[in-house]
Amino acid sequence: MDPELASPTAAVLVVGTELTSGLRPDTNGPNVARALEDAGYDVRSVTALPDDADAIASFLTRALPGHRLIVVTGGLGPTHDDVTREAAARALGRTLTCDEGVLRSLGPAVARHGCAEAGARVLRQAEIIDGARILMPTLGTAPGQVLEHEHGTLALLPGPPHEMGPMLGVLLDDRPGHASPRILRTIGHPESDIQLLVEGALAGSSGMAFTILASPGLVDVILRDGGAGETALDAAARAAAVALGDACYSTDGSTLAEAIMDAAERLGLRICTAESCTGGMVASALTDVAGSSAAFAGGVVAYADAVKSTVLGVSSATLEAHGAVSAETAIAMAEGARMRLGADIAVAITGIAGPTGGSAAKPVGTVWLAIATPADTHAERRMLPGDRDGVRIRATVAALGLLLRAVRPAAGPGVDV
Repeated sequence: MDPELASPTAAVLVVGTELTSGLRPDTNGPNVARALEDAGYDVRSVTALPDDADAIASFLTRALPGHRLIVVTGGLGPTHDDVTREAAARALGRTLTCDEGVLRSLGPAVARHGCAEAGARVLRQAEIIDGARILMPTLGTAPGQVLEHEHGTLALLPGPPHEMGPMLGVLLDDRPGHASPRILRTIGHPESDIQLLVEGALAGSSGMAFTILASPGLVDVILRDGGAGETALDAAARAAAVALGDACYSTDGSTLAEAIMDAAERLGLRICTAESCTGGMVASALTDVAGSSAAFAGGVVAYADAVKSTVLGVSSATLEAHGAVSAETAIAMAEGARMRLGADIAVAITGIAGPTGGSAAKPVGTVWLAIATPADTHAERRMLPGDRDGVRIRATVAALGLLLRAVRPAAGPGVDV
């Protein structure tokens, strides 16, 4: 690739002792990195540091020369351990000055404190590094600061995600010249196969790169612009989608559940679920989609055999003869749900998620799924690896795969998870 077309490099630094000590998970790092990648940056690192001015200043001193953009979140508040401003000023060799406009904006926050010392600490947030562009908060009180320096840009943003997010959007709004990533989502094929197919489709292309992201039963392909531009990236995405064939169920970034609900709504179909070992995870995935009420009729979590019988109509004879984890029970669950909930399509899951409950005939990881449509009902067995959570997640993906085939027959083979 021509170096002139290479994406500008970026780094993310999240500041907070609560993050480095494990008291709170870091969400800013992944979210900021994803936003930077979408804006055309090549994110080289996501780093977490405690509220330690020396550590922050040392990191920035090393990182500033090698990155076009560094985004720092956290440490801009009023408390004693909010030291990002001071550390950044030291790394840049600049001073801090109290900004009168920010000072005035902090008046209401100061007034809410009965203690004069607490109010004075609020005013620390008016300390601005010389030469900074100020990003006034829409929520909270800490302003962001954007500083241009000889190597690029340093942005200091607040730590709370609801305060940081709007400022990050303002920071990246002016980023020109790069296309947003194209996301192709696939089901039912190993990531190595997907990678080879995409590599073949993109052979000879320049100014772009792709990343493979795999999860149980699903593989996403992220095509990133490295200078090729919108038209070339669109052409590459089309070529990759053709190479992936029926494995590719989404070319616009839609999730599996979104693709199912979109197709069902367009076709006027109603979907329902009957779940045992997944405990409602399939219904949850479908109802996470905004507007899902247009196509989702409802779901039944039938964990106990008595609920399978009384609510879904699975006969005691079926349960006694074949057991709760069987093709016959899965079929009866799907047909019962479809009839009782007035849906066009029903998916049912029954299995042994573990860690106990397995046997030689039906070991942990045995899952039966059934799909009932106006045309027919059929069941499929899966032997799923992993611990309890892993089996449940894979079973959920497998069920969604069956639903996808039911609403989009061209979606290809069932998912092997």
